[in-house]
Amino acid sequence: MFFLTVGKEIVHNILSFRFVVTYALLFCLILMAMFLMTNDYQRRLQEYATADSKVRESLTELVKIEDPNEQFQRIQQTDFSALRQPSPLSLLALGLEGSLPTQVSSQSRFFVSSSGDRLGKNVLFDIFQTPDFVYVVNVVMSLLALLFVFDSVCGEKEQGTLKLLLSNSVPRDSVLLGKWVGGFFSVAAPFTVAVFGGFTYIYVSGAMEMQGEDMARFGLIFLLSLLYISTFFTLGLMISTLTHRSSTALLVSLLVWICWILVVPNLAPIAARLAAPVPGRQVIEAEKQAIDRESQLLMAGIGKRKVYGDQQESERIQKDGEKKKRKLEEFYQDKMSRQIAYSKNLARLSPSASYLFAATRLAGTGPNLFDYFQKALERFHQGHEEFRQSMWSMREWSESGPQIKDPDWFDPENLPRFDMFAESLTDSFDAALFDILLLAVFNVLFFMLSYTIFLRYDVT
Repeated sequence: MFFLTVGKEIVHNILSFRFVVTYALLFCLILMAMFLMTNDYQRRLQEYATADSKVRESLTELVKIEDPNEQFQRIQQTDFSALRQPSPLSLLALGLEGSLPTQVSSQSRFFVSSSGDRLGKNVLFDIFQTPDFVYVVNVVMSLLALLFVFDSVCGEKEQGTLKLLLSNSVPRDSVLLGKWVGGFFSVAAPFTVAVFGGFTYIYVSGAMEMQGEDMARFGLIFLLSLLYISTFFTLGLMISTLTHRSSTALLVSLLVWICWILVVPNLAPIAARLAAPVPGRQVIEAEKQAIDRESQLLMAGIGKRKVYGDQQESERIQKDGEKKKRKLEEFYQDKMSRQIAYSKNLARLSPSASYLFAATRLAGTGPNLFDYFQKALERFHQGHEEFRQSMWSMREWSESGPQIKDPDWFDPENLPRFDMFAESLTDSFDAALFDILLLAVFNVLFFMLSYTIFLRYDVT
């Protein structure tokens, strides 16, 4: 009887008008998202190649300078730029990829070019509004799953078919499970076809060279998407067992969808700002500038004395200033990390947030990308500071002053590079596992509630 119920649900859904609309809508939306994000990725990749070419040209010009002393002066004045290569899987989940700087400076904390400076803001604001594949699943598929199942039980009660079905001594658990399996298959089938159509387009277009790990990440994101869709489908089934009219079930489903998709994820960062306030980035930078001015005044006073040992005192003052700025930056980053943690935990009240956190983590574009960028930026700046300090050891004193004796002293390959940590697939999956399990818990909870309610459901 279970298989008969499954077959009945599949046939009923396939022959319905909403199945045709769902199939056409999904195919168009997913292909459109893939097309737009592919073009966006190729644009960012081309911008990266162009900027990289310019950086290499500038290094070549420095190498061509014949006078080593002139070369030394030019290098001292040069602001070496570093580039961040776009992530391939940003095609599926852009996440923070489009919000972090694409080019950074070696001599300052400012960025040469950027899609938007988010380093002083809560990064969760950038996860929920990107029209990519994950966005289509998050918004459109969750709604379609509810629309497919909202009248699964209460609709049959209104038509009188549910009473007729249960009058044949059919177990209620078989009926409910059959409705879930048949109904979810009717939603998952067109979604799967649309996804593989989009994947085929990416593969044929040559927009991204799929490596083994990238294929695995793509597959995991697809399976995660099915789990997320099933969460809303099971929720709709529960709502259908709670109500006795299709109109009521539809209204409740839409209200829950609006709350979980639009309200909770977007209010979570705002609520976290109130619960864990962070001083503005401008305030932090102003305090750093005040520390620099204080250090400069102290060193200027020492310079006027011209006493033996003043050089060591100046170095101590400079180190103390740098230590104060590091502590200030650590304080700011700790506050910001705490606020982001509050945001994530509040957002997880909605399955939408768990799905987005897990999907962007598997794609390598989640909030952790912000931390990796910050650490890479600090290593890059520290490396260049050490490089510039080591340059002075290349000079030798002569009668005409300090001179560079070795004409081949400068090698561009020795310049510090901007290298971001690339998280392995295993680490990404382990980090996303909590949100994946949370979605599974939502599924089990909703189905158990549906089952408990349906056992007592009045079919008359």
